[in-house]
Amino acid sequence: MSIDSSFQGAEWQSAYSNQNEDEIFQIAQKNNISTHLSRLLINRNIKSVSKFINSKLKENLSISKIVKLSNLDNSISFFEKVKSDKKISIFSDYDVDGACAAAICKKFLSQFDIEVNVYIPNRLNEGYGLNQEAIDKIMTFSQNILVLDCGSNNIKEQEYIFSRGGKIMIIDHHECEVFFDQAIVVNPKTPNDHSNLDDLCATALTFLVMVYLKHENVFPNVDVLQYLDLVALATICDLVPLSDVNRSFVKQGLKVINSDNVNKGIQTLINQSKIKQKISEYHLGYILGPRINAGGRMGESILGFNILSSENIHQALQLAQIIESHNQNRQSIQAKIVKSINLKESEDRSINFFFDKKWHIGIVGIIAGRLMRLNNKPSFVMTSSNDLIVGSGRSLGEKNIGQLMMIAAEKGIIIKGGGHAKACGFTLREDQIPEFKNYLYEETKNIFISNAKYYESTIDLNVINEQLLNDLDLLSPFGQKNPEPIFKAENVKIDILQIFKNKHAKLKIFDDLNFECEGIFFDIVSEDLKFYLDKKSNFDCYFKVKKDTYSNKTVMHIEDIH
Repeated sequence: MSIDSSFQGAEWQSAYSNQNEDEIFQIAQKNNISTHLSRLLINRNIKSVSKFINSKLKENLSISKIVKLSNLDNSISFFEKVKSDKKISIFSDYDVDGACAAAICKKFLSQFDIEVNVYIPNRLNEGYGLNQEAIDKIMTFSQNILVLDCGSNNIKEQEYIFSRGGKIMIIDHHECEVFFDQAIVVNPKTPNDHSNLDDLCATALTFLVMVYLKHENVFPNVDVLQYLDLVALATICDLVPLSDVNRSFVKQGLKVINSDNVNKGIQTLINQSKIKQKISEYHLGYILGPRINAGGRMGESILGFNILSSENIHQALQLAQIIESHNQNRQSIQAKIVKSINLKESEDRSINFFFDKKWHIGIVGIIAGRLMRLNNKPSFVMTSSNDLIVGSGRSLGEKNIGQLMMIAAEKGIIIKGGGHAKACGFTLREDQIPEFKNYLYEETKNIFISNAKYYESTIDLNVINEQLLNDLDLLSPFGQKNPEPIFKAENVKIDILQIFKNKHAKLKIFDDLNFECEGIFFDIVSEDLKFYLDKKSNFDCYFKVKKDTYSNKTVMHIEDIH
């Protein structure tokens, strides 16, 4: 490691070098906020400070905006039929978004004595989206088929349902360019949608459908706001941008989660995870979400839905214990696979492209995300399933890899594929791998992905206190397009106070004015850190500011030092 580089080997740059200090001061005075918070708001191009900070759902989402969703008016006839038949079959995706959407529907419709049959496909042998065998099963219960968080591009399967006399409605948010006229498709990414709600996840869209049905008196006198905890969970876990609407969903949803009215399944998972502090978006994305997904990844896709729809705390506890076991197993398998991969094999390529028939199918998406973060490249990871090759991709470039997969399928390069801008799934034959690999190389070769990392502002150690934490609380929740700020402290000294678990370091950060702060540096090689610190006396430090739950102190979570 060169001492001229940062400890993490990154190129750190200021994200906002041309800041107007007069503007920062004026906004701070006008809104009675600190200059630090004012600076962060300007960085995010926030024009209405009060509206952003308070983020009321009513202000960001009116019924006049909701009704612009495609096919929403047609949902009335579908649900009137459901109401009459007293039965509905739901087919939903196996991830957090799908599980939350299905749980909302089950809880909502059950209040009106409607029998709800939920089918979550087994990702290990059924893959993503609708399939004929599953359709045959769910149609024995009801001819009213509601598809959540998938299905937009399953045209043949939609036609099959219709041919059997079924009524089909789809609530989805995946890329979609063609659709079956007889299906009621509520998807802001369809060509005929003018709602500008394409940033929403499927659970949020499902919630809006329920709001609309209440507004139209199809299902009157029901409290839909009670489901905002599920909306918040799905919004964070599906990594959608925290736009005005999504920010309101998460902010209001977290209030529900931290109240006595929280979903029993969510509360049980919180207890099982031994979280003692106030629940934040971090806990949703990094602790609860992976656990809900674990069942599906390990072959029990229904577990996530079951715990989130449970009304029995004892049943929820049993489910949480099973989920925890699956999560630990997932972590073990994941660690072994990542350790076995040699990233040097892709050094001269624009992407990571790895395939092994022995890898666990439920883990490939996580592996792709991990590899992407390790060497800053779009990553595609594949394994075998039922004589075919299935895989997942994750990207951080400007290319929409979900669209890349759809184009590849249209050209016959793969059997099928789709997804989002930053995440995709695909299926192909083994003999198609060389052409698919070349296709991805060609489509991504001109993507510019910088090795640079960015901080938002430089601050002194004496302002790392409760007031700064309060400012950050007003700026939260953090997520896509509203990242948690990284600060820079210049010319500081660093002492190692403690190495714990042989991979985390507790540090003392102090300056020439005798101001000091505790810092925690996670996931480092202690000997490398000691060697690095011995070579210099003063450093620039890049960090996030957190409340330490054990000491109750304001601490620095170190990202890097230079």
